[in-house]
Amino acid sequence: MSASIASDKDGLIRLEGELDFTTGVSLRAELEQAVRAQSGDVTLDFAGVTHTNSVGLSLILVAARSQAEGAGRLRLQNVPTGLQSIARVCELEDWLATLTV
Repeated sequence: MSASIASDKDGLIRLEGELDFTTGVSLRAELEQAVRAQSGDVTLDFAGVTHTNSVGLSLILVAARSQAEGAGRLRLQNVPTGLQSIARVCELEDWLATLTV
C-alpha cells in the first residue's frame, strides 16, 4: 500500500493512493507542512485516491486545523463517496459539504 501528496504553488494539494492506517501516519506531517506552505486558499483533491477509510476524514481535519492557522480557506474536490458516508456517521456531513467545491 502506498499513498502520496503532491502540491503546487496555487494551493492545490493532490492526495493519491490508499489512505489507510498504514499510510495515514506518514501523510499527516507531510499534509500539515504542505498546507502551511500555502499563502492563500488550499484545495485538497481526492481524484487520485483509490481507497480510503476514516483516515481520509482525519486528514481533512488535520488540513482544516493547519489552514485555520494561516490565511485563506480549505476546499475539497473529488471527495470519494465512501468518505462522505464516513462523515455522515461522524455527524460531519454538513461541515464536509461546506468545504466541497
